[in-house]
Amino acid sequence: MIRIILWNAFLFILPFIMTALWARWLDRNHPPASRIRYIAMSSAIGTVLVLASLLAWRVMSGDEPDKNYVPPKVEDGAIVPGHFE
Repeated sequence: MIRIILWNAFLFILPFIMTALWARWLDRNHPPASRIRYIAMSSAIGTVLVLASLLAWRVMSGDEPDKNYVPPKVEDGAIVPGHFE
């Protein structure tokens, strides 16, 4: 569970990190007038990438919608993980 939370937090923070790196690069290599346009463009691209990754996660991580979820249970002292039937 913590792995999923950390992965989603990383995907959320990644566009901001990329924007900061892009802005730092622009400060050194380009005039400040073009900075706002490039920051906006990289933020928009980052947002689209995050939304696409979340959509891909949703599509690829689930099972068929008509199946029923069976929660984990203990059988003969062993834990049987949850599954879809």
